[in-house]
Amino acid sequence: MGAIMIEYSHLVAHSPMLPILISLLSACIILLSRRSLKLTIIFSSFGMILYSVSILFLLLLVQDFPISYQFSAWPAPYGISFVADPFSLLLLSITAIISIAVLFYSILTIDAQKQKFSYHAFLHFLLFGVTGALLTGDLFNLFVWFEVTLLTSYVLVTFDSNSQQTRAGMTYVILNLIGGAFMLIAIGGIYATTGTLNLADLSHRLSQPDVYGISIPSVMVFFMILFVVFALKSGLVPLHFWVPLVYQAAPSPISALLSGVVKKVGLYAMIRIFFTVIPPTSISIGEISILTIFGFSLLILSFSSIVIGGISALGQNNMDGLLAYSSISQMGFIMLPLSIAALFPAVKGMALIAAIVLSLNHSLAKASLFLVSGHIKNSVGSVTLSDLGGMSTHSPILSISVFISLFSIVGVPPIFGFLGKVYLLILSSNTQSILPNFSILFISVILVGSLLSLLYAIRLWNTCFWGEVSSKVSTSSPIYLTQYSFIALSLLLVLITLGFEFISPLIEAASISAVDSSGYIDAVLYHK
Repeated sequence: MGAIMIEYSHLVAHSPMLPILISLLSACIILLSRRSLKLTIIFSSFGMILYSVSILFLLLLVQDFPISYQFSAWPAPYGISFVADPFSLLLLSITAIISIAVLFYSILTIDAQKQKFSYHAFLHFLLFGVTGALLTGDLFNLFVWFEVTLLTSYVLVTFDSNSQQTRAGMTYVILNLIGGAFMLIAIGGIYATTGTLNLADLSHRLSQPDVYGISIPSVMVFFMILFVVFALKSGLVPLHFWVPLVYQAAPSPISALLSGVVKKVGLYAMIRIFFTVIPPTSISIGEISILTIFGFSLLILSFSSIVIGGISALGQNNMDGLLAYSSISQMGFIMLPLSIAALFPAVKGMALIAAIVLSLNHSLAKASLFLVSGHIKNSVGSVTLSDLGGMSTHSPILSISVFISLFSIVGVPPIFGFLGKVYLLILSSNTQSILPNFSILFISVILVGSLLSLLYAIRLWNTCFWGEVSSKVSTSSPIYLTQYSFIALSLLLVLITLGFEFISPLIEAASISAVDSSGYIDAVLYHK
């Protein structure tokens, strides 16, 4: 029995590495089996199942405290740390769910030769990069995992090698390489200023800047450079112009992954750095703290993204373009409560819950809609809005899925997205007593953004699914099996809504762990 307990504790100690190793091994095995399409699909599916099981195992292990793993047994802060906590694992759970749907859809739609030789391997390499970014406990390795994600997503975006994809891929990689260069400059500056890059040790030192001789102005500048990089990764206005190009050019399952998974890595990094690592009060010059600068900056970018993204979505004449600009607007909604959390620490808990709920809703709904767009493209031959009249008559099951996902993004009750908007309104009422005029502005932007979301959702629905069946739709032949991928994601939105009381403890635990600097420090530095 003692030996079993030792083996179990050994497994628990190494558990944060499980999903990273599984995704890497899956990619390598798939590369070795690429002579056979059947073997490639079997190994890819089995790897995805193991990946999901490993995350479920971690989720069961990590309840109220993080689990850390020190690579090669080098103690923190000298070695490389990997940390699993409720916040990172909640995002990893959504990553696994969307990845399974994307894999199933890809098996049915991606060219067989491309599946056999490279597609599945790069799909798992992308998971490898995303998983590493969500679990790393080191700022430099966050940069490394970002670059792994960038390189693999670039290959997948340009997968069909047409001119549109090449142009979009070059824009995507150049902008992100520039962002990576600035991130590396900021990381070097932070190391020179603080003497560490381990996130837990960095948080510990920043809480006592005088003890460690840290230059506050320098630290503030370098962290704000990181903020700009994370805003670029998240596609916020005015750093958003790569999003429509890439989302419209990439294969539909890759657009689903980019919108539902990869974009959330920027969100995760922003929350982890500015709420877990940076102490609430110690990094300031006079009355101005770094969180105040971060909060106002993010507030402006969020407002701009909500309005500009919504207006731009209204002017699109094809489904992919509308969904791409909608993603920009919805990222504004997701980031908005983070700005409130930075500016008003008293409502930080509620703000982070709102951001997480909105993020989960956007990931599932937008991934589903991009898969729908690909399904329509494959069966009808076009995603131009004017070509898609009467889809509700021709494909009622598809239409139900679209209705659920589309209006969940809008926040129409009683679908899951409505709960996110409710949290935003509760948040605004809580800021009323602190700053009444700000609360009015906050509510106004929410209402304007929601109205724009409703207008482009109604336009998409009325043009493509209502009215007479168009000639292209009437002669199309739906690929029925692919419908299961996006129907599953839409149904999950319904199930989460009905069972919200069961998942709300997970969301609350994730929000608490995102701001629990002391718990994070104890788990990494002191193994408590």
